[in-house]
Amino acid sequence: MRFSRARTGPALVLIASHIATTEGAMAQEPAVAPYGVRSAAAPAELDAFSFLVGKWKGVAKVRLENGGYAEHDLIWIGRYVLDGMAIADEGYSVSPGGDTTLGGYSLRSFDARNRSWTIDFVNVASSFVRRQVNPRTGSVHLDEASVVVSGEDDTTKIREYYRVSGKDGFVYTVDLSRDGGKTWDSGSYEMTMTRVE
Repeated sequence: MRFSRARTGPALVLIASHIATTEGAMAQEPAVAPYGVRSAAAPAELDAFSFLVGKWKGVAKVRLENGGYAEHDLIWIGRYVLDGMAIADEGYSVSPGGDTTLGGYSLRSFDARNRSWTIDFVNVASSFVRRQVNPRTGSVHLDEASVVVSGEDDTTKIREYYRVSGKDGFVYTVDLSRDGGKTWDSGSYEMTMTRVE
């Protein structure tokens, strides 16, 4: 990088030095990692969702009002974000023609100081944000090979299960209760996912 003598002052020397240092660092470390990088300072609890990091393909099975089921293909992509201190994952529906539509995405983080999870879900298709878990409501716990996320909104209690089978597969299901947890509706939605990257 060259500057003419007439234009070079202390500020430009500092900027040129910073650019040269940054260019050297970028040559050593890639500027973009496709799925991010977990921070060494990230709390160990973040490992509960680390299996999501990468690219997944699968099939969603949705129960219809008539009791039958509809199926459609999915893509799910998980990444470390916010300087490797959180995980963002996004789900796409795949049409028979191969077009993808973003259904929504979640941001998952654990506050080690307050010992609490925050999980927010943004539903793109229906334009709403659901705070599934935060310090005041909801929970995340491990149950053998499953991660269970419990939350609720104004009318419904929700339990999400991520049943992990090795590093290359998981099944996601949802249980819903509309009577305060007295009875639960299981099997209305299921995704079977396989890692592709």
